[in-house]
Amino acid sequence: MTEGDKKRKAIFYRFSDNFKLLVDLGLLPDITPKFERTYICPICLDHFSVEALDQTIKNPLTLEDAPPKSLGGKANSLTCKSCNNHCGQTIDYHLTERMRELDRSQFLPKTEFNAKFEHNGTIVQGTIRIEEDGKITAIHKNKTNHPTKLETFIKNVLPDRIINLTFLKTPVDPFKLQLALLKAGFLMTFSKYGYSFILNPTYDRIRQQLLNPKEKIYPTEFWFQPQFPKDIYGVPFIMEAGLEAILPIFSLTTESSERPFATIIPLTIKPIEETILELKNRFKKSSEFLVEMDPMGPNVDYLTNVEAIKKMLTWIDCKKATGTQ
Repeated sequence: MTEGDKKRKAIFYRFSDNFKLLVDLGLLPDITPKFERTYICPICLDHFSVEALDQTIKNPLTLEDAPPKSLGGKANSLTCKSCNNHCGQTIDYHLTERMRELDRSQFLPKTEFNAKFEHNGTIVQGTIRIEEDGKITAIHKNKTNHPTKLETFIKNVLPDRIINLTFLKTPVDPFKLQLALLKAGFLMTFSKYGYSFILNPTYDRIRQQLLNPKEKIYPTEFWFQPQFPKDIYGVPFIMEAGLEAILPIFSLTTESSERPFATIIPLTIKPIEETILELKNRFKKSSEFLVEMDPMGPNVDYLTNVEAIKKMLTWIDCKKATGTQ
């Protein structure tokens, strides 16, 4: 059994046990498991049995990194291969490239980017590399240039000559990179709280948006760059009246930088647009608001601790019943 097999198996049993526990407690009355041990993909909501851990079948369960592994994330849940491939190819790429693009634009060490070099009307292609010590190196490759043109260009480039440099940007879609942030926050929420509320129709808009990245189904003002201390990073709740929501906070790391992000994942209390509006109004007054892990503390296992699960769901129901006032 490979390390990947072991990870997939451990995650499968962790969340299938959580699902069975919630079903046995009567907390998921509208959902009937299709298998003795059932894992529900949090994105497409298809049911999978333990046989789906076999990576040779058509649509197995695969490790999911939230945030993306390329930006420092670790495998913390499973999604089916179809959802994993679809989101990875159409969404995650844009976030990874944007973070690297920011590094390059700031000429941070250990970055490299494609560029065009122009001198006296002659243009060649190459790369710019920023070494760890800050040294800048230009590299021209024969395979990306006409050999004769490149040779002439190099001969004519003297220390006192001016070269025009144009950076070649990668095709990053601003909307899709935001969807990658949404996906990271959503899967982090699932990883922390399991199936306790993530199967609620409230989250169908998130699922539909992730599966349809060419359409604008979900608002894009659900994220910001926080100034919270690192010891609060994770998946806390926003406790302030009117702002009640889940607030996954995480870092995106490259070889050259680390940037914090926070996403607003709604509770089943009210539409996400209302929470976003409240938060925007709150930011006009102050950048600070109360963030806590409710109801039992940040180290509680919300997948197995029945008391914590019930207390959390009671708190959410109470807020919903009272209109969060």
